[in-house]
Amino acid sequence: MLASCPGSRTVKEICPEYILCPHCGVEVEVWSDEFRARCAQCHGWVYRQQGPTCLDWCAQAEHCVGTSTLAAYKRAREHTS
Repeated sequence: MLASCPGSRTVKEICPEYILCPHCGVEVEVWSDEFRARCAQCHGWVYRQQGPTCLDWCAQAEHCVGTSTLAAYKRAREHTS
């Protein structure tokens, strides 16, 4: 039996992703457990693009990743949709 849902790995197993700031073009580090980061150059928000995950539909998502992580995920999805 799995200890946790394999679909939540993108949120739980953190690693950096480097995204160009859409405001000024500077490379910004956004970790996989974050959905956005502030650009050090222009201080604008940079959002990590992400396709649908089990967090979008699973009834156990809150239990799996936690209330605050799920809420942050939903806020980021609303902003990037």
